[in-house]
Amino acid sequence: MAEELTIILVIVLVAMAVGLAFSIGANDETLASLVGAGVLKFKIALIIGGIAIGSGMVLFSGGFVPETIGKSLLGEGLSEQYTNIMLLTVLISSIIWLVVGSFAGIPLSSTHSLIGSIVGVVIVFAFFNPSMVNLGNAFNYDKLRDVVLSWFISPISGLLVTYILFKISSKLFLSRLRGLNQIEKSEKSFKWMLLIAVLFAEIWVGANSGEALGILLGLRENGSINNVQYLTFAIFCAIFAFLGIYFAARYVIRNLASHMIDTRPSEGFIIQISSAIVLMIATLWALPISHSHVIVFCIIGLSIAQKKEIDYRGLGKMAIYWVITFPVAALLAGFLYFILSSFGLS
Repeated sequence: MAEELTIILVIVLVAMAVGLAFSIGANDETLASLVGAGVLKFKIALIIGGIAIGSGMVLFSGGFVPETIGKSLLGEGLSEQYTNIMLLTVLISSIIWLVVGSFAGIPLSSTHSLIGSIVGVVIVFAFFNPSMVNLGNAFNYDKLRDVVLSWFISPISGLLVTYILFKISSKLFLSRLRGLNQIEKSEKSFKWMLLIAVLFAEIWVGANSGEALGILLGLRENGSINNVQYLTFAIFCAIFAFLGIYFAARYVIRNLASHMIDTRPSEGFIIQISSAIVLMIATLWALPISHSHVIVFCIIGLSIAQKKEIDYRGLGKMAIYWVITFPVAALLAGFLYFILSSFGLS
């Protein structure tokens, strides 16, 4: 009976991880600038973008961000393993907080929510199992520090890179254009550069979106699935991320694209290539960051460079929500795991 329950729990966790991959695709807005610029037909853009994000997931499934979430955050005291109940609690807590945020109209980061949930669960686990682990060896504190710091550094980096790239392109190229014909010809060329930048960004969005694969890697680490199964489920996650973009994200993309018709392809190119650079560096350093946070600050960087007005009040409100996500998710996950542990489930 116990073995059957274990199998059922693993199936549930895999299904939830695949569902999480679908939601990653469903909440991705990277294609909006490409659709708004009219570079490709809408369905073709969705297909190409979905393939790019899925490819990023699979290509970097062997380590990097999934390994950070599924293994490297834990210290020696936990033998670098999650129990399945811990994994389940992390997923449930993350989903609850994200759903609450969605209904409240609060823009939240799934990455911050998941990492916060991991921290909350591990703290309560250490409390219930003092002979096995304590807070001194429950976490890999160097890795945890790097992850949290990256959440502050990555948006600021996006702002700075965008600002610098715009100033450079403006001085060397854009400011030298004379007449409407030259400007229009230049922007037509930037449409295809924008296509390359968006696809490049989508690959790194998939590579850095390690929430789903991190759960699967945790299952692999505790022996619930083997390497072949892990890779198979990673491919399933990639497929469902594609489906998320094609069937669900189309509404967000179309809505955002309708507001970006007047945005120049050159501006979209600078924003997308800047966010892609930040995501690439973070991924190669195995640091899970929020793509939406980076994009927002890239847009702010462009606005500053163009001396446009910025809604600092709205930005401050958004920043508050970003900051509270980690501790709220940790408290929620800790509470849920406390309840489960009280019934002997750990």
